[in-house]
Amino acid sequence: MQARPNKTVLRAILRSFVPAADGLGGNVELHVLHNDTLSPEDDFIRPDAGASLQAYTSSAPSIVPGSEVTVELKFLGGPSGGRAIVQAISKTR
Repeated sequence: MQARPNKTVLRAILRSFVPAADGLGGNVELHVLHNDTLSPEDDFIRPDAGASLQAYTSSAPSIVPGSEVTVELKFLGGPSGGRAIVQAISKTR
């Protein structure tokens, strides 16, 4: 079975990074400024401006909390739930 691709692109403020207990990656907290996803039907997360969003990242970002960032996310999940995964993150300003 082929799954439909999904991609969310947004501008946000990086609020924090919390390392995972096992030391592998962690969660970033983002304050969404604007959803820049080009194709709404491919945006599985659909965050609204002003929303707070947590996403898993496999490595700690080298960006200082409080910075404006552009983030590419993918939603991975199944019948019992899922989570947003950071594909790329870069400082906007």
